[in-house]
Formats: sequence, structure tokens, C-alpha cells
Amino acid sequence: MRATAFYGRIYVSFRPPRAVDSLLAVNGRVMLEGDRGRVERACRELECEEVDIDRGVGLPGFIDAHMHLSGLAIQDSGVDLRGVDSLDELRRRVKEFLERHPNVTAVLGRGWDESRLRERRPPTSADIDDVAGDRPVMLIRVCGHAAVLSSSAMRRVDLRGLEDYIDIGPDGRPSGLVREGAVIRALRQLEPPPEEYMTYVAEEARRLALQGVTTVGFMNVPLKLMAGLTSQPLPLRLRLYLDADSVGLLESLGVAGGFGNDLVRVMGLKAFADGSLGARTAYLSEPYSDDPGNRGRPLLSPEELRSLLARASRLRLQVAVHAIGDAALDVVLRGSEGLRGWLRVEHASLVRDDQLPALSGLRVAVQPMFEVDDLPWIHKRLGQRVRWAYRFKSMISAGAVVGLSTDAPVEPADPWTTLSAAVNGVEGVGERLSVAEALDAYTRGSAEVLMDRDVGSLEVGKMADLIIASGDPLEVEPGELGKLRTLATYLGGSGVQ
Repeated sequence: MRATAFYGRIYVSFRPPRAVDSLLAVNGRVMLEGDRGRVERACRELECEEVDIDRGVGLPGFIDAHMHLSGLAIQDSGVDLRGVDSLDELRRRVKEFLERHPNVTAVLGRGWDESRLRERRPPTSADIDDVAGDRPVMLIRVCGHAAVLSSSAMRRVDLRGLEDYIDIGPDGRPSGLVREGAVIRALRQLEPPPEEYMTYVAEEARRLALQGVTTVGFMNVPLKLMAGLTSQPLPLRLRLYLDADSVGLLESLGVAGGFGNDLVRVMGLKAFADGSLGARTAYLSEPYSDDPGNRGRPLLSPEELRSLLARASRLRLQVAVHAIGDAALDVVLRGSEGLRGWLRVEHASLVRDDQLPALSGLRVAVQPMFEVDDLPWIHKRLGQRVRWAYRFKSMISAGAVVGLSTDAPVEPADPWTTLSAAVNGVEGVGERLSVAEALDAYTRGSAEVLMDRDVGSLEVGKMADLIIASGDPLEVEPGELGKLRTLATYLGGSGVQ
């Protein structure tokens, strides 16, 4: 029997905030909380490990409801293009990576954003071919909804059937720029071998756990990682969402929602109703203010969504649907009627007033850092419609179950940065949450979005996933939230090293 006792100020939950002075974890779950004398007596009987929280405060571990763990691994193990401000700088980073990794088979990178480039345009094959040479190179936009492939990469991947998502240059030939479904298809063909890939994923999992994240909704899980994920213990809980086109495979195998164990479970499928605001591919009900001939495009019809939900529901699988634009949300709401128990909505970045009542009871994963990073261009994209953007508080008031997430690597994976953004935000975009509301959404709310009853608080019977924070987030000034740090992480009562 494995037992750990924690003594100090420990928040059990945040709706409303409730703190205790002690907690006892036995075999990974909370057995007692509060009543220090009783915990101490039980601890003597069990000969348990004792942890004094004398440097900070105990909290339930953060639950990131929506993250691309494999994408984060690619960004940190490949070419990091965050902050690139010119095509010359992009080329330089690719060249330096190739010099450091002369034996790499395919080069993957992520993080460029044409709005931050001096040239104000996306890169093309012509920009990177002389640097790439014969080695395939794929560089993904920060949002994950567009990528540039070198000519050698374009020759290697099979994108048949996705011609609508391949950009054609002035010469009538593919420019190397691909979007939406073509990005995922190309990535799946260029990703590292499974064993190497798992090494990168394991490194990211440990890094996340030490930052205070104890459960992750892992979106668009590559099939080649499934064997490793289910056999290699990682220091955080993973709730897996496979690409939507994996539904046939799951049906043939009879894999139902919840398949797995306390650490790793298959929970659902991930589908896309549209793209991103940054790439102007999010589906809007009216054209973009800075691109009057374009309102994005739907990637999923109501009928296709209904069929997917019906198939998934028979296996008790959730369907997580990416919907950023308000018209994409219309598609999701129409296509999910009668099947919303198996639906979760990802992002819901733009929600009209008339759509709010329809969110009652829906699970929604939102990303507070979006409003921070979108500030340089969102007013140009949306004009007066910016008032519909990032309506976290209105969603909660409408009865939606809201969970917080980072969508990493789109945004930083650090939970304290996300918590600060949810509370402080930016002037003129989105809605603020109180600290207690944000903590509740980042723990209990995210657990409900993931349909996981074992995590989200430190109440008796829950998993003993506890972090020790450097300060009390309910007592520091809101502007100081982003400076807090996780001093220690315990998963199921055991310390993460």
C-alpha cells in the first residue's frame, strides 16, 4: 500500500474555493482531506510518506483540456520558428538545424506567422528549396492550419483528393503552401519513426508535469504513437483524441470510449469544422473585414457531423469539433441536435448573442492566450464583430461547461501564463474571469470537458493529483499570476522527478 500525507494550506476545489490543512492519499486516490489529527493518526498506521507544504500552497493539478502533445514535441525537437520576423531568418534557422542534424530524414518545424514577417506573405517552396536540398522540409504555421513544404517534401507526400487545399502559384504549379486537411495528411507521412517520436513526447510530458499540468486532452494523436503511449508510463494523465478518420479503425477493433487505464485512455475523435482566424480560414457568417471577398470555408457539413456523432456515440466516444468562426459554430449546432451528449466544442472563438443560449450544457474548451496573441490583427479581421470574440464569462453564464487549455504548441504550454491570460486578458478583446472562476475552469471544468470523473479536484475518491505553487493565486495581485511557479508535482500522490 502506497500512502502520502500532505500538510499545509491545500485548495481542494474552487467552486467556491475550499481549503483544508491536510490530505491523505492512498494508492493514488484521496482518502481523507481536512482534520489534520485524523490524517496524522492514519498516517502513523500506514507508515506513509509525509510532505509539508511550507513553501507555498497546494492545488489540484492543472488540466489542459486541448493540447497537441505530438505537435509540441515536433516544435521543441525540430526547427523552432516562433518569433521569426523575416524569410531570411526562417531560412537561417532551417539551415542551422540541418547543419546540427546532418542525418535527419525529414525536417519538421513550426511557429511562423506571415503577419510578423517583414515580407507580409507566407513562405513558399522557392524560399526554402536551396536550403533544404534533397531532404524533405515541412514548416507549419503557428496555428497549425497551414504549412510550407519544400519541393522534395511535395514529391514525397501523397495529397491526392486534397487538391483544394494546395496553393497554386502564379506559374500554375503548387507553391508548396498547403492548408487544413493537407497539413495533417503531409505531417502524418513525414513524422519521425515511432520510437524516436515517443522519446520527444516523453520529454514534453515530463516538462508539462513539472510545470503543474497533470492531465492533458491530447488532440489528433498519431496512430504510430498509440503502442508507445499505452505501454510507456508517462508522468501525466493522457486522454486521447484520434483523427476523425480513425473512426472506422476503432469500430473494427471495438475500442470504446474510456478504453485504457488511469493514466492513458482513449476518449474520442477530433474533427474540424473550419480553420483559423489568423490564416483567414475560420468560417464566418459575414466576410472578413480585411478581406471582403472571403469568409473562410466550412470543412464539415451538418450531415457529416451528424453521421460521425452517431457512429462515435455507439462506441461511447466523444467528438471534439474545432469551430472558431461563428458560421462554423452554426454548423456544429445544427449537426449535433439530439447527439450533444457526445459533443465537445473546441475554441468557439466567435459566438454571436443568438448562439449563446444554444451552448447551455455543451462542453467547450477555450484558450485564453488566443486573445492575447490575436490582438495585433483581430480588430482588422473582425471589425465590430470583435465584441463576439472570446466570450468565456458569457459562455459560463449561458450554462456551458467551460474548460481551459493552451492548444499548445499554438500557445505556450505554461499553465500560469494561461491562468494569467484568463484573468487579465487584453484591453478591448474578450472577457475576463475571476481568479476563482479561472482556477475552477482549469481544474473541474476541464475534467468535465474530458468527461473524466476521477480528476478535477482533491475531494475524497478523486485521484491525488496535487501541485505545490510558489504562492496563493487567490491572494496575489492578478498581475502577478503569471509569475507564480510550480514547485512540485504529485501524480496519484507520488512526486514527479
